[in-house]
Amino acid sequence: MKLFATCYRCFEHRRGWLLLALLLLLLLCGWQLSRLQLEENISALLPDGDSPVAEDFKLLQQAPFARKLVINLSAAEGIETAQLLAATEQLRAVLPTELFAGASSGPGEQLGGTLLTQLGRYLPLLADADDLQQIDAQLSEAAVDRHLQTALAQLLQPQGIALKQKIRRDPLDLERLALQKLRSLNPVPEVRLEGGHFLSRDGRNSLILADTEIAVTDSRGSKRLLEAFDRARRQLPTGISAELVSGHPYTLANATTIQRDISRLLIASGIGILLLFLVFLRSLRALSVYLLPLFSFAVALLVVALCNPRVSGITVGFGAVLLGITIDFGLHVYFALRKGEGSREELLRAVSRPVLFGALTSLAAFAVLLRSELPGQRQLALFAMAGIAAAVLLALIFLPHFIGPPCETGSSLRRQFKRHIYDRAPLLRYTVLLSWLLLVVLAAVQMPQLSINGDLRRLSYQSEALRQNEAELTRVWGNMRGRALIFASGADLQTALQRNEQVWQLLQAEKLPGLVSLAPLLPSQQTQQQHLQQWQDFWLQRRAQTQDLLIAQGQDYGFTAAAFAPFWEQVEHPPQQLGVEQLQQLGLAEPLENLLLVDENSYRLLSLLPDRPELIEALEEKLATIPGVRLVSQGRFGRQLSREIAADFSRFILSAGLAVLLLLVLLFRRVDSILLALLPVLTGLLVMFGGMAWLGLELNLFNVVASILIIGLGVDYGIFMVCHAAQEEDLASSRAVLVSGLTTLVGFGALVLAEHPALHSIGLSVLLGISAAVPTAVLVIPAFRPKRI
Repeated sequence: MKLFATCYRCFEHRRGWLLLALLLLLLLCGWQLSRLQLEENISALLPDGDSPVAEDFKLLQQAPFARKLVINLSAAEGIETAQLLAATEQLRAVLPTELFAGASSGPGEQLGGTLLTQLGRYLPLLADADDLQQIDAQLSEAAVDRHLQTALAQLLQPQGIALKQKIRRDPLDLERLALQKLRSLNPVPEVRLEGGHFLSRDGRNSLILADTEIAVTDSRGSKRLLEAFDRARRQLPTGISAELVSGHPYTLANATTIQRDISRLLIASGIGILLLFLVFLRSLRALSVYLLPLFSFAVALLVVALCNPRVSGITVGFGAVLLGITIDFGLHVYFALRKGEGSREELLRAVSRPVLFGALTSLAAFAVLLRSELPGQRQLALFAMAGIAAAVLLALIFLPHFIGPPCETGSSLRRQFKRHIYDRAPLLRYTVLLSWLLLVVLAAVQMPQLSINGDLRRLSYQSEALRQNEAELTRVWGNMRGRALIFASGADLQTALQRNEQVWQLLQAEKLPGLVSLAPLLPSQQTQQQHLQQWQDFWLQRRAQTQDLLIAQGQDYGFTAAAFAPFWEQVEHPPQQLGVEQLQQLGLAEPLENLLLVDENSYRLLSLLPDRPELIEALEEKLATIPGVRLVSQGRFGRQLSREIAADFSRFILSAGLAVLLLLVLLFRRVDSILLALLPVLTGLLVMFGGMAWLGLELNLFNVVASILIIGLGVDYGIFMVCHAAQEEDLASSRAVLVSGLTTLVGFGALVLAEHPALHSIGLSVLLGISAAVPTAVLVIPAFRPKRI
């Protein structure tokens, strides 16, 4: 294109201005990058839009234990339960309150006097038809006699004085029915209480629960939290250990891994590309090409930092790949101007067309990711687009002034031999085509076996210690962190409570174990009034008979006729309502905080249930009949995300493919040239998918990015090789494509060494695709259309 040839003439004798512009750009990038805030966790992998998947993920974060610090203490053989509980209290006492707020080793305080003595008063508002049937069974002569006999035995014990008022208030032990409803608040399946502490079934583990102001995504705060916990647990006696399970250890592990990967990958890719330069370019002038991706990397980070307050560490890790991508444009310009035949302006005009169109196809391919609901994918797209745009401008405007004069290219016979290699060895041409066809067929056969995995945890770094801690917590206490959630929402509290009751009734009908809900303890006002009316009707029919029975049989055990007057007073004058305030006064503030979520616009009540695929599928249809109710589960979220990945993959690939095809039509305007330019893309994608299936890998969120990379790079290689065959100028495109392909492989090869699963996944999948796309461009396209002279 004439524009870049004109720019070359304009700055040919003003290189100082170009150097000054580069220096200013570098200073600007350095200033902005010094203020860069790196986000070293998987939040960039999580959806943030308004799709059902994004909404489900937000709701999953509101699960009770998703927001809790869970400390699991274990006792070795020979350690008594009393020693374990004492150590538990010791650890709870030394945990710093500014980091571990409200640390609790059990509900001992909450289940103390106030709750035990006062909750029974509200039985008339809580007792349903089943409860009234149980009460009716306690009113027989035999049952009343048994209760009075037990009451007398309790009074004769040393603690009898303390139990006197309780027995007068409840001689038939009806308060037990109200206390049984507390079971619906227990979120820990395998827990028992001893001395007011959480204790495992076998008595070998205890539990501490705490809150913290430190966000799960705060890596620095997570480090302070874990260091404080480590100092505290070192004070535990010998034979007792403690492990903290929450999102914070995962955040710190990811942050550490990403930092380690970034340093290692950038150094490895930089050294690898430098070695390639020493082997293929062998010139100090080539250092200008080597520096080009570094400038592009800085500009890309500058653009992303200006558009995002926090930049994902995964995006920065992607910089190793960008080094391999953006250097391609500089290599094509370098080889054309140093190894090509013709004047510099003619060569620059000739090479600028495929370089510019190659950049446009890559930009178009990455642009489709800007519509992604994952901030990480959008950041990667913006990062790549900014880097590519900077690289192509630097390659076409700045680089031609700093690469030196043309090199001697050797004899005409040698050049002719290179151009006519397939004409001189026809068998080689057919061997290449046959090998390529066999590779494509094998990849196509394997591709249908490729599966999709939407489990975000697979893209987060998890050390073996973290996995063991999580597994041990589940083994001892049950699956307390992996339950399905049902949200019953309403514009006002009573509407939400009514819907929550409908959910509870449905779940009760399924006879599910381990259900957690506020419904048994906090019915709606309408239901409370129904219960109260049923209570009054019940005692209207049975009071006289029961009162006579208590007086007559009570005399046999020495009870006076007025001994149980407080009981009848409660029957006659029950409380008229039970609300949030009353439950808080009873000591149930924490369960309310976990299961009743209030914001400016709505009330939401949370129910927990087992997360089994067949159960979730069956409940979804039934719950759909209740307005304002939403079922969320980690298992279903993973399945939904897998479907979203498949849909996004199809949409992104189709959009990128159409954009690339349109640009190829504008560039070549011939069907055969367009098809040849697409060969590296199609081959790379087939080999990537087929290779992943053959290796037993699964498609994930970041393989979508890998596919876009292959489309952009593969088309670039195809454009250069097709232009190479059509143009009269010798632009040394074969060597440029080969070296640029090798630099890309080095960049992605570095990612394969990454410990972080997201970076490793991108590297491995693109390595497969590019390993096929480069030979297809360099060998197969010339086999179909050799360059003629």
